[in-house]
Amino acid sequence: MAETRTLHSVSLRGVVIPALVVFVAIVWWSSRHAGEPASDASSANPAPSSATQSEWPQLATGNHESNDLAPSAQFAVEVGADASFGAYVDGKYRFLEPSEKLRAALLEREKIAVAINTARQSNDTAAKDAIPGLLAELAALDQKIGTLLRPGDLATYEVLKDSDIEQFQLDDYAGGVNAVAPVSDTDRRAILYTKLVHRQRFRQVLADSRLMTGELNASERQFAFAEVSRALAESRDGYLQEVRQYLYNDEQFALLRNYENSEYAAELEKLRGIAGDE
Repeated sequence: MAETRTLHSVSLRGVVIPALVVFVAIVWWSSRHAGEPASDASSANPAPSSATQSEWPQLATGNHESNDLAPSAQFAVEVGADASFGAYVDGKYRFLEPSEKLRAALLEREKIAVAINTARQSNDTAAKDAIPGLLAELAALDQKIGTLLRPGDLATYEVLKDSDIEQFQLDDYAGGVNAVAPVSDTDRRAILYTKLVHRQRFRQVLADSRLMTGELNASERQFAFAEVSRALAESRDGYLQEVRQYLYNDEQFALLRNYENSEYAAELEKLRGIAGDE
């Protein structure tokens, strides 16, 4: 099916190489709107009637008309790599309405997060030794950001801060189905936030399993893989079941289900390889 092939042409998967995900996301975000005509898709579908909608993060509002989810104004003149990184951070936290201080803190946080991911993949001893200090800086920034957020935004921030892969996948999916079933801003909110909520338990199970640390023996890896794969399947199934009530377009949901099943299969195979279950 042509639509399915389109959906996976840029697909980025994973529980590994997170710094590469961030790098690709930054490059992609800086160019994602190049040449796109403006369109008002936000009114394409009616808003969901479920009470759950009140728990979703709301889009930042301002005196502008645009369906670009990133904040409408930069607080500083940025050029080159700084501008690309700034656009990436604005996009990642597009459900928040940052003040100048909050945006600066978010930029600093994301730079440290990239440094941590890069150090974790490095073979350099000095880089590895720097990780505890970087983690302490990250924790301090998370606390600082919590004091700068608007009331009610802390829960939104908590689900967004580790959402690089999911946001990339959402735009990959939305770009792939645009010609046959365009995804409105309302639907994007529903899809992203619902997926992130259901991914939280999987992430916790994965972290608790220590499967990614390389410190388990063969039998321990097999046990960990069984637990993690179960949590991954539950995450996918719960997410698709809940998000179905927000997507009124049957074709849109069918394409989303196909996309997520493919992403699930790829992620499961990576976990299987890490566990050594060939």
